[in-house]
Amino acid sequence: MTSIVTVEPPTSTPESLTPTPEPTTSAPESRRPTAPSPAADASSVVREYFAAINAQDYRRAWDLGGKNLSGSYGAFVDGFATTAHDTAHILRVDGGTVSVSFEAAQTDGSLRVFEGTYTVHAGTIVGADIGEVTGPEPQPSEASPSYENCDAARAAGAAPIHQGEPGYAPHLDRDGDGVACEPYPP
Repeated sequence: MTSIVTVEPPTSTPESLTPTPEPTTSAPESRRPTAPSPAADASSVVREYFAAINAQDYRRAWDLGGKNLSGSYGAFVDGFATTAHDTAHILRVDGGTVSVSFEAAQTDGSLRVFEGTYTVHAGTIVGADIGEVTGPEPQPSEASPSYENCDAARAAGAAPIHQGEPGYAPHLDRDGDGVACEPYPP
């Protein structure tokens, strides 16, 4: 399954966080691009961390800072056993502190929401203060429908289902594009 990390750009930094490559010919010092700001570097590390988790490249996520957030590599990997996909939003960057919120879609179709900060130093996450956001329990009438498969969703007239809509679940979105139970190709 292909996983995609969706990361909102920070509100206090430029839209593009990709540094301009160094020119191949000599340019006057005043025209040379500057190095990316620490804020861009910190947010890039957090973006890479989530991308590695979504790709199930846990070794890369460990090297980007997971080693500073968990007692052992095995415990770190086990912490993602029920996570199907993370969608991260960078809210703010203040030096090496990156404020985030993210939704962790679970393998059972449920969604957990977290927010907090990652602290980045020298290209590595060195600390985190992340907590699960809890809200009131939904009333039975507000519960999201759950479909065993796309045939059941189609029979209920709910297909296609976009990510974030009631009834969306990763197991229904085979291509991982955020749209579950897409119509059959003509």
